[in-house]
Amino acid sequence: MTRDPADYPLLRGQTALLAQALRLVSRDGYRYWQVQTAPTDRILAAVRRIDELHAVLLDRAARAVRRRARLPVAQLLLAPVSVMPPENPPPTWPMLIVATAPLPGEEMRRVDLSANPRAPLYWVAWREGEWKPTYVLKRDQRGRWTWFLEPSFHRALLEEALAYAAEGDWRRLVLHMRTLGHLPMFSGVWSQIQEIRKRVQQYWGDRHLRDPSGQWKAPPWRKVVEEWPKAPLSPVGMRLYPEEPPRTLGEWWEMHRRSS
Repeated sequence: MTRDPADYPLLRGQTALLAQALRLVSRDGYRYWQVQTAPTDRILAAVRRIDELHAVLLDRAARAVRRRARLPVAQLLLAPVSVMPPENPPPTWPMLIVATAPLPGEEMRRVDLSANPRAPLYWVAWREGEWKPTYVLKRDQRGRWTWFLEPSFHRALLEEALAYAAEGDWRRLVLHMRTLGHLPMFSGVWSQIQEIRKRVQQYWGDRHLRDPSGQWKAPPWRKVVEEWPKAPLSPVGMRLYPEEPPRTLGEWWEMHRRSS
């Protein structure tokens, strides 16, 4: 049983966090969620307090005992702030709490959109100097859980790509398309990024080749797109935890303390 917040295992990056959340919802029956933030310099105390309230640091065996007793089981996922420079982390540290049932004293939301279509489970990313909702967990057309880009973020990425194509700014378009290739390509995100590729390709053909089908004819960004993943990511078997320090919240805190 893990009860010391310093022993909390960190995730190796944003993709690992999204994969873990996807597993918990789609495979393990976690149906309620909440996003909180805490001051980064108080993160150990914040995790300790949440554990005192909701036992989020239990190991697998202890969680199984709580399930058999029909008690709420909760897990805490910390944003991968640990992959940012420890000497200059963001001022707050986001946390995703998922649970099998509503937690006492907390305003939990249901994961299922049928319960609240305006409040899907979302996760944040550090963009433009703040934490912003960036990923949304919902079912695809086949009814499978997956991550999508938050609609306004997806639209902004599309509009930026089309603007560079309209201006003929191929250097910035190449950089933009390369950045898109590094997004966590779960099936929902993968389909949205392919839509951006298709729209840019169509615009290229219409604007520069007078061909609405967007024949490639070796545009400057073609090689970048060919480097994108050929298929969506699967959370099955994905490595979630780092092999090098910091591996735990305590290790990260010690690095942060030394660099401050």
